[in-house]
Amino acid sequence: MPRPLVRALCAVTVLATAVGALAGPATAAEPCVATVSGTVWDASAPQSRLPGLTIDLVDVRTGGVVTSTRTTEDGTYVVSLGCRWDEPVAVRASDPSGFYAPRFGFSSVTLAGATMIWPREAASYVTNHVAMTPPSRFVPVQPTRVIDTRSARTGRVGPATAEMFAIDGLPDDASAVVLNVTATEGTSPSSYVTASGDPAYRAPWVGGRPSTSSLNTSRGRDVANLVTVPVRSDGVVMLYNDSGHTHLVADLQGYYSTVEGAGFVPVAPVRALDTRRTSPVGPAEHRTLTLDSSSAAPAPAGAVAAVVTLTSTEATAPTSYVSAGPAGVTGIESSSVLNAYSGSDVPNLAIVPLGAGDAITLYNDQGRTHVVVDVVGWYVEDGGAYFQPVQAARASGSGRMSAGEVRTFPPTGGGFALPRSAVAVSLNLTTSAPTVSGYLTAYPSRTARPLASNANSRAGADIAAAVVVGVDPGFSVYNDAGSADVLVDVQGYFTPAG
Repeated sequence: MPRPLVRALCAVTVLATAVGALAGPATAAEPCVATVSGTVWDASAPQSRLPGLTIDLVDVRTGGVVTSTRTTEDGTYVVSLGCRWDEPVAVRASDPSGFYAPRFGFSSVTLAGATMIWPREAASYVTNHVAMTPPSRFVPVQPTRVIDTRSARTGRVGPATAEMFAIDGLPDDASAVVLNVTATEGTSPSSYVTASGDPAYRAPWVGGRPSTSSLNTSRGRDVANLVTVPVRSDGVVMLYNDSGHTHLVADLQGYYSTVEGAGFVPVAPVRALDTRRTSPVGPAEHRTLTLDSSSAAPAPAGAVAAVVTLTSTEATAPTSYVSAGPAGVTGIESSSVLNAYSGSDVPNLAIVPLGAGDAITLYNDQGRTHVVVDVVGWYVEDGGAYFQPVQAARASGSGRMSAGEVRTFPPTGGGFALPRSAVAVSLNLTTSAPTVSGYLTAYPSRTARPLASNANSRAGADIAAAVVVGVDPGFSVYNDAGSADVLVDVQGYFTPAG
């Protein structure tokens, strides 16, 4: 698959570090210059050098740019910094095309994790290389249970505790996994769970606690959310529980690969199914939804999976669950997408592989429930956009929203930055302290608000929901009823191949 700015060489040549030390503080009579040099390459292909990338020396204290340059045709750079600068700096490489997300040397997505350079204490010639992680494409799999603490020796995950789990069978080129994580049998009236993997992408911890959450839990309810977790080659995922004790279950939906997979095509949300117009899905019932040319949401050519928001409404059972999988495949009921409750509307994002005839199958376990399916995108074999995870960042527009309010989040300046080429963004939407039950809709900022929902709020509860939404150039969030704190965490974005 094409990657811009990549120039293959026979081997990676590491610049030699010149030997020398500063004899003492610089003076007007004894000028002194610290020179930083290095090589920038594609982490998935170390022999591939990256020309034309912007290199910034960043003030570690303030995050401001001290000086800049660009990588040459062979992917190297040299930049000088007067020794009068006595504060630590870090090297940041960024791609003007937006294909690669910014990285700090040697390979960190955060300034806090970068290698610091002290001009007055370092040798006069310092080497600092940067490995850029390429974006990746999605490989869907039959939903498979990969974590279940109910059958593990560890049992429930305790308060302020992080447990590590290895996802077996992932290829070495897997850069992230997509999991449907469920918290069950929790003891705390209110808690949250944070999923993370590759330490480079972990959000800053404040007082020993993660600063962002993946799902919010409450005693007496099973709560699920779709999470995308960057991983290293060991496939290790960390699940943190904040308070009380809870069992955690995770079903693998697929993974992102730097060498294969399908690209993402966002669409304005389209309602493909609403069983309130026909009949609810009964107990232990399988129902097929065909997404061919006769559907309101027809699959494009080469589609391998549908990205959908599934919502359970008007459920009759005190508790149940809904599963989704490719049509014609047995065993989809062994994993769940969302947990349904009588009296509650419960949504969740799902990536569902397409079966024969571009069809998927829905399964309801207990009682009867209506199911609403909104298609928000497709994964296609050829073309489509690549995914780039980023350091989770809370959009600065997050906060209290009133009934009927629309809040627009621009692509930059809101605590996160999207490249100009971005076509969609991955979010975690959390509603907190709502006054009434309602719903949220996310959509491209310059388009009409669609008849669809992404998240449902419930009075007295904090609820998180994964969302993938197109950008044009930013995105908007609509709050249907009552007032609620709406927290928007940006977790990644999608860009074209070139």
